[in-house]
Amino acid sequence: MTRTKLLLVALAIVALAAAALVGRSRESRASVPAGGAQASAAEATQAALIRTPQARAYRDRQGFRDDAKRFFRDAAALSAAERTRQAQRVERGIDGYERAGELSAGETMLLRVALIQATVPDQAEQMRQVEALATQYRELAERRNAQYLAQQRNDPRFQSYKQREAVVVAEVMALRQIPGGLTRDEYLRQRLQAERERAYR
Repeated sequence: MTRTKLLLVALAIVALAAAALVGRSRESRASVPAGGAQASAAEATQAALIRTPQARAYRDRQGFRDDAKRFFRDAAALSAAERTRQAQRVERGIDGYERAGELSAGETMLLRVALIQATVPDQAEQMRQVEALATQYRELAERRNAQYLAQQRNDPRFQSYKQREAVVVAEVMALRQIPGGLTRDEYLRQRLQAERERAYR
């Protein structure tokens, strides 16, 4: 879970706790007049939390998920015009969250395939669109992988690791007895992990 998502979850928990405090304060306000100040403070805290950009983003994301679930559940029962309108709204949400990096490629692909299945009645056309989508995401993954490899080639720490990697592999392969009762593969994996950690310190 990313730091942003952890923050959003923490904010949601604090908001729920504040809501519970407000509820209890309201119940006890009639019998305990002095509790009014505490209730006001809890309400102010809750209101402040609800207004934060993180809380708004969390609510928006939950709203998007709810809308998407509702659409996929009810799509077959909707009129063609309403199905198209709702599908476009879901697609805009997918586009936005994908651009923001808040949906993985796998999540995005699954949602887009579900949209195709919900909005394209002809199965042959569904297959054509799903195949085109798969090709698009495969090409995107290949481009990102090529960028990553190019970045690694220009990273001196990576180059240092690659030089050590060849030496370590040769050393481990030449061993007649593997230390610690490990298999050769396990020992090699441990040695290479240690080299990676050393290179990237």
